[in-house]
Amino acid sequence: MTAGFQVSDGPLLLQARQVLTMVPRSDAIRNPPPKGDLNALRDRDADIVGLRENAVVHVEGGRIRSIGPMGDVAKKVRNRATVVECGVVVPGFIDCHTHTVFAGSRHDEFTLRNLGADYLDILEAGGGIHSTVEATRAAKKRTLAATLVQRCYEATRRGITTMEVKSGYGLALDHELKQLRAIEMARPEVLVDLESTFLGAHVVPTSHTDRREDYIASVIDEMIPKVAELGLARFVDVFCDKGAFDSDEARRILRAGMDHGMIPRLHADELTHAGAAELAAELGAASADHLEYVSDAAVAAMAAAGTVAVLLPGVNLFLGLERYAPARALLSGGVDVALATDFNPGTSPTQDLGLILTLACTGYGMTPGEALLGVTASAARALRLEDRGTLAVGKRADVTVLGVDDYWQLPYLAGRSHVEGVIRAGELVYWVSGDEIEA
Repeated sequence: MTAGFQVSDGPLLLQARQVLTMVPRSDAIRNPPPKGDLNALRDRDADIVGLRENAVVHVEGGRIRSIGPMGDVAKKVRNRATVVECGVVVPGFIDCHTHTVFAGSRHDEFTLRNLGADYLDILEAGGGIHSTVEATRAAKKRTLAATLVQRCYEATRRGITTMEVKSGYGLALDHELKQLRAIEMARPEVLVDLESTFLGAHVVPTSHTDRREDYIASVIDEMIPKVAELGLARFVDVFCDKGAFDSDEARRILRAGMDHGMIPRLHADELTHAGAAELAAELGAASADHLEYVSDAAVAAMAAAGTVAVLLPGVNLFLGLERYAPARALLSGGVDVALATDFNPGTSPTQDLGLILTLACTGYGMTPGEALLGVTASAARALRLEDRGTLAVGKRADVTVLGVDDYWQLPYLAGRSHVEGVIRAGELVYWVSGDEIEA
């Protein structure tokens, strides 16, 4: 079996055993899944993912042109199209929370934590985020960009067509700009769409331990205006939790970003209940992420505000955290739940969204359909991207082709990639085993 990156922009017919449109046929996701009734559970998941069986997706001109039986679809393209035999077809995966532009490694801390060291103790001793800041500051912009390009190719292999990338390892104006400019340098070289987030308020740098207010003023008065002036980020984010910024500080920073046209997001209530999810709802943030300590009141507020919950179970795996975010309460409370890798060098060093699907099922008790919705349609909503995340006529043709017979196998058959092909904006950019493509 061979794998390669390629580009093909002609008409494509994806003939699949299962097409997951991610256009739900009902609001079943708001109700708890039935226990012990496999048929009812299957029917519920099929409604959630908008399942079409033995269907064909016609891709042309960068858009989804039609979805239906082979005979009906084939009439529209005659002999012009390339036919691709597929197992399962889904919207292109969206990794809506990552820290992919960084230098250095923290494998030593991984071992220390496994032997009992506490994450916050490591951080307060100058490790954790601070060690990545030191390495990232020392790296040249072109080095950061080149590393990001390689990581983006790995993302494509994992079926990802859109990926959010945060700054936050610079913690000074020039270094934050360097990270964001590295994203811009990488953008034309990669096969994944990059969405940039300014995270200057990740933690207070060690240089400002005794001058906390000075650093906050720098973020508000220097960094945000410059990032906005240069158009380097759509989103502004704050780590609102113990060891980082409190809710009042986060509110000031996020409002400054909003005043400059940036969309707010939050690292929220991961380590303690810091009132961050409530703040996200108050500001109408696109998302509140982590949420291990989210309150019932915040769940209701997020639902009313339309703020998406982005859950990051990779952190539970790598930090050994037993407390998981309350995914079921969020779903039943009317909150859209997205999933992401949180790829970063310290607390979730993985780009494998397939692993995240498995962890969502085993850790949160989500069904395969709920989890897949979390890396497609709900992830698109977390990034305020209306043109992707679903397979519907007229939508942008971002598609991931999976080599399984049944989408329920994805989280079950863990430990390997099932991605056979990736289509981005209508172009076939990645394919494994060309034997199944015929003109």
